[in-house]
Amino acid sequence: MKAYEKAETFIDRCSNSFEEYLSSVVNKLRDTDSEYKDIEERIAKLYEDYPIVKAVFDLEQAAALSEPDCKALLEVLTLRNRLFDKQQEAIYLRGCYDNIRYLNKAGIMQTD
Repeated sequence: MKAYEKAETFIDRCSNSFEEYLSSVVNKLRDTDSEYKDIEERIAKLYEDYPIVKAVFDLEQAAALSEPDCKALLEVLTLRNRLFDKQQEAIYLRGCYDNIRYLNKAGIMQTD
């Protein structure tokens, strides 16, 4: 039996919780994608080094930024975009993978 035939699909795993399913795909990135983990760690370090940058995302209060803070904020935003892109790619590929499983289960496509 091939790996994709053993893998659980969205319907197998959590048919009534799409958000939970997507979250599990994204959470798996932390365990399987070293670049993803490195980006998250870099963002955490920037927040540690520039606490005001993290405060910018608090919509309850205004934050005044120095030039170094602005540079750190731009880096955080760039890194967050990279994380988002990696998340979207993982979700897309997981959908492709699940589609093959569905077609195989339905007997529409044989993958031998």
